[in-house]
Amino acid sequence: MPLPHIHGPRDYSHITEIPYCAVPPSYNEFLEKYLEPNIPVLIGPTLTQPWRARQEWITSEGKPDFDRLRSQLCTQPVQVPVADCQSKAFSDQKRSTMDLNDFLDEWQAQSEAHEPAKTYLKDFHFVRSFPNYGAYEIPDIFRDDWMNEFWTRRSDMDDDYRFVYCGGDGTFTPFHADVYRSYSWSANICGVKKWTLFPPGQEHLFIDSLHNTVYDIDSPENAKKFPGFDKAIKFELFQNPGETLFVPSGWWHQVQNIGDTISINHNWCNGSNLDLLLESITSDLKDVERSIDHLKEMMDEREWIETCQNILLLNSGWDWATIWQMCTTIRNRILGQKTRGDLVLSESGTSIFPTTEATQEPKRAPLFPPPLLSQQPALDVTLKRLDIVLDYIRSIPSANWFLTHVKHISVDE
Repeated sequence: MPLPHIHGPRDYSHITEIPYCAVPPSYNEFLEKYLEPNIPVLIGPTLTQPWRARQEWITSEGKPDFDRLRSQLCTQPVQVPVADCQSKAFSDQKRSTMDLNDFLDEWQAQSEAHEPAKTYLKDFHFVRSFPNYGAYEIPDIFRDDWMNEFWTRRSDMDDDYRFVYCGGDGTFTPFHADVYRSYSWSANICGVKKWTLFPPGQEHLFIDSLHNTVYDIDSPENAKKFPGFDKAIKFELFQNPGETLFVPSGWWHQVQNIGDTISINHNWCNGSNLDLLLESITSDLKDVERSIDHLKEMMDEREWIETCQNILLLNSGWDWATIWQMCTTIRNRILGQKTRGDLVLSESGTSIFPTTEATQEPKRAPLFPPPLLSQQPALDVTLKRLDIVLDYIRSIPSANWFLTHVKHISVDE
């Protein structure tokens, strides 16, 4: 079934360099120039200057203040996710966990010895671990964030997409596009990041027929494994302390730390890239169906649908129920704002999804604040996009059956 028309065409052919805004743009300027056309922008340090992290996590020389980080964050044991930048595991780095205090000890020792670092603290759910700390304020231009608004209100899990990254010189994140084809924003607290960004539409140059992708853009093996990769259009930039980069949906990128670096990152989405999320989940589902097609004749139709959705959730982190519930959650909030304005936000509590089983663990992730009317597009525009996506999902027989009979979600209009 062809995807519905939600958003106009996006053109990247005119881009010659990544735009820089010394003064943070207004929401309307950000929406018009960067969010809707899906174009990156680097924003000057004024945006992050008041943050506690910028004031207390670094020394007067702009280096990580290891002693203060320990005194503020290590009063109790905290397990953090880390990656070994010298060990590849499939399409990513080898992952593990370690105690935050131990990580800081290792990082400081390598930094003071001027040794290259290999351990990179990444994807650390800082707000979930320190819900009352207040390391930063969410900029107005990034408040229309459906992923964190929805995920922090789910009754079946305790999760979010708010992260802290910490690493020494030479640590890096391999070549990738962000989860669900979401946006991301990354604010540098200290250190310098080298970003190499690739506009969408040239994936055939770095993804082969078996869906293997380039791992490290600087690897000499790329010339043999991906002979067209050197023809890919790319943009390089250096993100300095205090600066914030908006990474649009579907822009593949690799990031390398120069010196000791700390950053705060969110993955997020909204109506401006809803079409790209829908394209992503349908593409992921086709990949699942293709990978187990040899088993299809061994299952009845219902077993096939449910099996594909289970694998989709396992591999990609979402299924039809995930995107449906996110869209309906946001739609309900917008309908409330249409009738009662921003007043409705002060009346909202934690959403309870009767179709999901409540988690037995207490929720630690604080609720993400929904956007004010001034921090999002015109409500009617967003509602129209949401309704197009919900109608499309509803019209797919397999999705309709899965939502209704497996997840017990009403899809009636």
